[in-house]
Amino acid sequence: MEPSSSAAAEVEVERAVAREKLLGARERRSGYACDIILRVFILPLTLAAVVVIASDQETEDVFVTLGPGLPGITAEVTAQFQASSSLVYFLVANGVAFVVTVFSLIVSIVNRGLRGGLTLLNLSLDAVVLAVLFASLGAVVDVGLIAYNGLKAAEWERICNVFDEFCNQAAAGFALSATASLLFFALVIYGGFALYRKII
Repeated sequence: MEPSSSAAAEVEVERAVAREKLLGARERRSGYACDIILRVFILPLTLAAVVVIASDQETEDVFVTLGPGLPGITAEVTAQFQASSSLVYFLVANGVAFVVTVFSLIVSIVNRGLRGGLTLLNLSLDAVVLAVLFASLGAVVDVGLIAYNGLKAAEWERICNVFDEFCNQAAAGFALSATASLLFFALVIYGGFALYRKII
């Protein structure tokens, strides 16, 4: 009786181990799919943000006063992203985010959630890109608020009442990048949990 009960116990242990492996494989596959889906959604968002900002340009006739008591002139002024260092930074940050996402998507496909070192690499890249994107969003919001409202303390007039198409297109680029940033945030949270599960 003793040998058969130990054999039955061994069979139960083997079944438990097999169940554990099956559940672990399912969990890895679902996590792998989530990682891939988030990265696939980030790609068009960052690329679209780059295209929207790079093509943002508007030309208007603006009345310019030369000074107090002097006559004014009408000049043709072009608003474009190159005139603002924050928009240039925003464009570069989204371009870098796109390139890093392509690279990390390839790493994710090759890794399939199996190796912890590659998961750590992707997590690190995602965290750096998230920080860069948040910084660029902050810079664009600051300049955008001045463009929409002006800055009375510095006697800067608002420009979005003149260059409304330029400002609206920049706002669309901001919305695309903000959405990509939220997805990067989800990737960082997911990557941290995935790495934590591998360690335990």
